[in-house]
Amino acid sequence: MNIAQIEINLQKLVAPINKESFIYNLLLAYGLPKASITRLQKGNLNMSKNSGEIEWKKKLFFKEEQIADLHITISEIAENLKHNERFMIVTDYKTILAIDTKTDDKLDCPITDLPKH
Repeated sequence: MNIAQIEINLQKLVAPINKESFIYNLLLAYGLPKASITRLQKGNLNMSKNSGEIEWKKKLFFKEEQIADLHITISEIAENLKHNERFMIVTDYKTILAIDTKTDDKLDCPITDLPKH
């Protein structure tokens, strides 16, 4: 999958945003295998027992946050990663924060600007 296709996929993802399937569609937009995403959706790969969280061993930690500051939330997650997840993503569906733990790249932008990044 090339960068142009990813950008098109992300544009479809953010207009309009479906909170129920956002993270799964985000992973699909980047070309992750549909079978793995389906297993994650069904809960087979999700190691988190908390609602609004996905903990996919060595791959992803995702959390929806509606109350606390997103920056504080992602800092707390970074301090407490248990399964060496590569990506941490926190969103309130207005803003998205992400950290690539391997490269230390960070993203902090309005969710509608996601295709630009």
